[in-house]
Amino acid sequence: MPASKGKILAIDDERNIRHLIESEFTFEGYAVTTAGTGEAGLHCFEKEPFDLVLLDIKLPAMNGIETLRRMKRQSPRSNVIMITGYGDVTSAVEAMKLGAKDYVTKPFKLNELLRLSSEVIRESREEEEAVEEVRVSMTHSPAELSAIECPSPAMQKVYSLAQKIAATDTTVLIQGETGVGKDVLAAFIHSRSRRKRGPFVVVDCGLLNQNLAESELYGHKKGAFSGAGEDKPGLVEKSHKGTLFLDEIGNIDLDLQKKFLRFLETRKFRRVGECREMSVESRIILATNMDLKDALRQGAMREDLFYRMDVMQIEIPPLRMRPLDVRCLIRHFMSIYADRYGSKMLTDAAMEGLAGYPWPGNIREIKSVIHKTMIFAESETIGVDDLPPHIPSRNKGTPKSQKTLEDVEREHILHVLKAVGGNQTRASEMLGINRKTLYKKIHKYKILT
Repeated sequence: MPASKGKILAIDDERNIRHLIESEFTFEGYAVTTAGTGEAGLHCFEKEPFDLVLLDIKLPAMNGIETLRRMKRQSPRSNVIMITGYGDVTSAVEAMKLGAKDYVTKPFKLNELLRLSSEVIRESREEEEAVEEVRVSMTHSPAELSAIECPSPAMQKVYSLAQKIAATDTTVLIQGETGVGKDVLAAFIHSRSRRKRGPFVVVDCGLLNQNLAESELYGHKKGAFSGAGEDKPGLVEKSHKGTLFLDEIGNIDLDLQKKFLRFLETRKFRRVGECREMSVESRIILATNMDLKDALRQGAMREDLFYRMDVMQIEIPPLRMRPLDVRCLIRHFMSIYADRYGSKMLTDAAMEGLAGYPWPGNIREIKSVIHKTMIFAESETIGVDDLPPHIPSRNKGTPKSQKTLEDVEREHILHVLKAVGGNQTRASEMLGINRKTLYKKIHKYKILT
């Protein structure tokens, strides 16, 4: 019987470590599956969902990095903590770029691994709660909902356009990087539409099991396949008279795209195993962090579906393009977590450090950093030493009053390069300059990359 705390998959070629993780995590209330190779681990991963994967980097044949890459290809939102030997931090950093949540080094402290695992699973479940089928509360005014995003002029334009679109029934495509708040904007559009009293159904296409995706979307008839013990309505059916929000739409495969195109055009569908055609009256909002034109060129997106979705677009700019929002978002999340961890204050230096960071993970990263900082801060005042090590402090080293503009620019370029693992193309995009200009500045400031 599954344990209430969650299901863990531990992949490590050392039998004693597998046994240690299995015994201790089972004692703590987790259901644990173990595997000694990347191939065996992938086989387990494909058979059933896990709340967390503990993955060793040094594995025979297929190493942990390749195993992680395949897991993320199959399930982009899967939670993975890497286990690495001392001195192999470079591989751990590469794993983080591929989407691993965190890493521990051998010999690791078991209580630390337990704490970290519990935190990752808890945060993941909190995010999943946000993508369950919900009804949007009508107690918020447009200004209050907008305030969650702390709209800079750029966001004011976004919400102004969203307000106009909400009055129509047209299909909307929301584009933007991971973590910019596409789900919040979708909920805003629903709450301003004539369907606001209907359901707001969220489908995270990145979490859909590819083998059961059609059944999850459209439902199934009893006996349609092994395990279908009763008739079951799908998420599409549940959105009737409301809004269907399909997040990360670029993740659905080509076969499902064809059926989705017909639904998008007609609002008609069939449950799996049933001949009778059904229809719904739903507003469709789509979202993606992908470049759909690039997916089209690569053959991962059907051309007819691409042009059918490309009706009304809203682009949410990343936080690095709207720095005015950062301080407001920091205060917003501190206020939220104050109910759980007590009211706390940031020193001016800590706020400057947070405000000066480029936030490549956008709002989701701010939320995560503030959450962790509120948990571990030992006093009611949060200083620079309480911030995660990757967040810069402008008050370290030379006093701020003695710094030149070149000092500040050099520091900022260093922080951005560190945040993207030295990728100059990504760094130039984040800084808003071309690669040639970035190269000149790297040479000018003698920055080692």
